[in-house]
Amino acid sequence: MPAQHIRIVLRVLLLTGLAAGGAATAATPAAAKGPSATYAACQQQAHGAIEQAACISQEATRQDQRLNRLYTQLQTRLDGPRKATLVAAQRAWLTSRDLDGRLEAVLYDDSQPGNLQSSETDMLRVSARADQLQHYLDLLD
Repeated sequence: MPAQHIRIVLRVLLLTGLAAGGAATAATPAAAKGPSATYAACQQQAHGAIEQAACISQEATRQDQRLNRLYTQLQTRLDGPRKATLVAAQRAWLTSRDLDGRLEAVLYDDSQPGNLQSSETDMLRVSARADQLQHYLDLLD
């Protein structure tokens, strides 16, 4: 099994374990963090690269929506100078994300496992940024 495929499998197992461990705290109103339990379940049930890619794509959409929602919430809670700083920070993050994506395009091979790894890495990057924005909102409460 190629090393990249092993990393994907290990990450899925980790996410599945985190999702199972987080089920006990699901009743609390705390904001969701990281990839969703739906993603972990999807990856666990996926048979083959096409289904794995579909799971990653669906989760990428969820995480992008979460990021946009949190960014909008944070913007509405900040005044002029702090809001301008948030906008500048988000633009810098977007630039960094794009540059990381370009780097990964040359680091990962163009195989199915390489493409899966690259897609999942990008989704996890968006999820981490959403977590960071959630943390900033929590600081304001």
